Amino acid sequence: MAESTVPGASDASSEALKALQEMTAKRGYGWPEWEWLAQKDPAFEKARLQFSSQVFTPENPALPVKYRELIEAVILAFRGYPTVGDHLRRALREGATLQEAIEAFEVATVPGGMPVLHFALPYLIEAEKELLSKQKP
Repeated sequence: MAESTVPGASDASSEALKALQEMTAKRGYGWPEWEWLAQKDPAFEKARLQFSSQVFTPENPALPVKYRELIEAVILAFRGYPTVGDHLRRALREGATLQEAIEAFEVATVPGGMPVLHFALPYLIEAEKELLSKQKP
């Protein structure tokens, strides 16, 4: 994550970068493309972050974060988007089980077809490896 003291950054872009860093810390992941946008269009990036915080880091949500992240991961798999793993890992950190994640992708095969699950399998396999490595003494 870039520092908010990017050479040539305006106060607005510095504020947007700071907000982005805070969101990244809360979620446990982020992408450098948003840093670029924060510098180029800080007003839009701040609005996007406000919206994203309502979706992914709300206080006392009725729908737990683990399910929010599973939904996001499944939709991204349907779209063939490569950030599935980040959302899947956060869902697991937030308390989802590997079996819940597998079943979420399986359910998505009904409206989305088998490619949804096929796209997700490498991410699920990697997540299982990460979970197993944390269990070893």
